[in-house]
Amino acid sequence: MTTGSDTHRWGMVLARPRGLLTAESFWSENADGIEETLRGTSVLFFLHQVPGLCEELEVYRRWAAEAFVRGVILVNPLVDDPRPALLNELGLATLHAGVEQAAPGTASIVSDNAESTRGAMERLHELGHERIARVSGPEHLAHTLIRDTMARRVAQELGVELRIVPGDYSEASGQRATAELLKLPAATRPTAIIYDNDTMALAGLATASALGAVVPNDVSLIAWDDSSSCQLASPPITAIAQDVHAFGRTIAECVLRIESGQTSFEVPEPAHHWLRRASVAEVTPQP
Repeated sequence: MTTGSDTHRWGMVLARPRGLLTAESFWSENADGIEETLRGTSVLFFLHQVPGLCEELEVYRRWAAEAFVRGVILVNPLVDDPRPALLNELGLATLHAGVEQAAPGTASIVSDNAESTRGAMERLHELGHERIARVSGPEHLAHTLIRDTMARRVAQELGVELRIVPGDYSEASGQRATAELLKLPAATRPTAIIYDNDTMALAGLATASALGAVVPNDVSLIAWDDSSSCQLASPPITAIAQDVHAFGRTIAECVLRIESGQTSFEVPEPAHHWLRRASVAEVTPQP
């Protein structure tokens, strides 16, 4: 293993409200994959959490001023994202992870949010669901907009009634959105709800039970991103799942490519797949 001046530091900054990082398993599993792949190489990985975008931008400025990192792993693309331009101005190497479309001349890992959203909507429609709801993630995240846009498009194509309730990935927003949806009149109440993360889906399951709704007989529940909590829930929650550990390994492999001198390439994220469990059922036609 190389040390000292041969070692290069790369950082990832997560702008998350306090407590949310520990509630979700996604980024801890992702970081495990990164560290596993970088172990024994000349690259050291640093993960830093801040409460918001302003603090994230300040971290990048400080890292550049102190020459603390050679590069940044940029995650969670934003709507009207100011971060790529700043990192370019600061002269920090950048890996763009989770973009829907790679910008020319960048090192990028491309996501499949649009097609995975289409797949989930189509599967629910095949099971007879004609009223579907989405509890979305934060509205400033680009993948939230992409998933919302594709869900609306597919709903229009299939003749499905779609409701989108904004969420923020927290347990509280999952509870609030689920209560709002399940208190609708029976004729307009969704028969399936897709949540943008596992924390909101688990909160939705608990809220449905508290309101007397039986999952999946009365409502089917689906989570973006799988977790052990989804697997152990009663009933286990269907997931739009991704091998998050493998995603971390992909990130690390791309960092090593940049370290070797490759600055412009595009690779896919590990694909999402529909992992059906007992929280989803076929809609029984009413007599």
